Amino acid sequence: MARVSLIEPEKSSPQVKEIYDQVLRGKPGNVHKAIAQRPEVLKTFLPFYSSIGRSLERMLYEEIYIRVSWLNGCNY
Repeated sequence: MARVSLIEPEKSSPQVKEIYDQVLRGKPGNVHKAIAQRPEVLKTFLPFYSSIGRSLERMLYEEIYIRVSWLNGCNY
């Protein structure tokens, strides 16, 4: 169970729905749904997050993602 409520697409504000549809192509992850509590943060987080992914080799990016998830006790 999430500690922070997740903003599902069908219950999102028009501003968040636009971000979900246009930037995330209708497929927001749980991290996006949690950050959507503050739409202005979500809007600035996405370009930053994607720039990190583009600056690393894909294998290294995935290794970091898995390691951090494991350290945080995340099951996925």
